Amino acid sequence: GDVSVGGESVKPHHLIEVDRDGDSLVIEASSDARLLFGHGEVIDEPVYSHGPFVMNTREEIVQAVEDYQNGKFGGLDA
Repeated sequence: GDVSVGGESVKPHHLIEVDRDGDSLVIEASSDARLLFGHGEVIDEPVYSHGPFVMNTREEIVQAVEDYQNGKFGGLDA
């Protein structure tokens, strides 16, 4: 559905980051909507992402993709 967070429109399937300031956040939906919230400690480091991979540098992303493609992440039994 149509959602706004802190007065700003948020498109479906998009990620937003909110400021650390204040003690409340206004979230409005003009129709049925599903939201996923996450939080974590602020690390004050650069963040790079590609698909499911999140690292601190582009080089780390390249290495993670290579490791995945070479089976170094293991697997699940069917």
